[in-house]
Amino acid sequence: MLLQRNKRAQRSEARPVVTGLLDNVLASLGDALILTDADDRIVLFNQAAQELTGFSESSVRSRSCGEVFPNNPALGSMIQRMRVSGQSQSCGEERLIVGRRQIPVRISCSPVYDNGSHLEGCALVIQDLSYQKKLESEARRNETLARLGGLVAGLAHEVKNPLGGIRGAAQLLAQRFGEQAEITEFTGVMIREIDRLSRLVEQLLTLGSPPTPDPLPVNVHKIIHEVVAILGSELTLKKATVRLQIDPSLPDTRGDEAQLTHVFLNLVKNALEAMPEGGSLIITTRMETDFHIMRQAGSGKFLRVEVADSGPGFPEDVLDRVFEPFFTTKARGSGLGLAICERIVAAHGGVIHAENRPSGGALVSVNLPLIA
Repeated sequence: MLLQRNKRAQRSEARPVVTGLLDNVLASLGDALILTDADDRIVLFNQAAQELTGFSESSVRSRSCGEVFPNNPALGSMIQRMRVSGQSQSCGEERLIVGRRQIPVRISCSPVYDNGSHLEGCALVIQDLSYQKKLESEARRNETLARLGGLVAGLAHEVKNPLGGIRGAAQLLAQRFGEQAEITEFTGVMIREIDRLSRLVEQLLTLGSPPTPDPLPVNVHKIIHEVVAILGSELTLKKATVRLQIDPSLPDTRGDEAQLTHVFLNLVKNALEAMPEGGSLIITTRMETDFHIMRQAGSGKFLRVEVADSGPGFPEDVLDRVFEPFFTTKARGSGLGLAICERIVAAHGGVIHAENRPSGGALVSVNLPLIA
């Protein structure tokens, strides 16, 4: 009898330890885990599920999956098939619609039985495929660039030299016949267009063979202040206001200051172009972990910079293509600005992402690894 009481006491003491261990396991899972009861009411919504959907556990507890994900009928159908068959169900790839976001995911649904083989509920595991899809997209783009890189670089070099000669001839014409207004006007147009072509050639060279960043400590907040100062007159002209929500206490990142300046200068210019009638620009910095960025466990820390505007946002049908080389929605755009930014950020070991804000406007985030 005493031995039985001791065993029961040992089991009672072990339960809190096991429960605490289980809580830690659920919290550290990289995939979203949702447990429901026999009435399809959510009883557990782990940390990854909260990060993926933006919902807190308290806001979804005791609600059905249909209520939480009303725009995802495939999810309810999967649960229903699992209840009828009593067997696990899965799908290759689905789009999980949360608010205005469409997240590529892989979903599996498994039955949960009690000791008497009675169905108590189900366990939904949702794997976020966003980072995987991004890697696949980057691999395709890099493969294309690798094939075209040599050709683009060769053509760019061949075009660059005669452009210099044409520009020089236009300047000589302007000097010799400067007293003729028409000549001055025409040569001015020639020089401006030649300069535009030269910039395009430089972009092609950068895209085909991006320079390797110098691994030096970089203060990103200093870069942000400099970019705002550089574009000060343009901000005033376009009646745009800038709000900085930055944390200057964050550590430095490692990379090339000139290249990162190019990235943020490009992002702020794009935001201004999206607000021709004026608006607000918000630049935010904070610390992130690689779990939040890549949905993978780890200890890496990133400096996250968000550039948000109050413009119309990205068209939903082109949002996945904004970083493609030569793709643009602008009348006179080259489609190289964001593509070059992505190449530079990737060379720094970082990640760049574009999305639309729930309140309206576009948001581009740059995540750069911090110096430990």
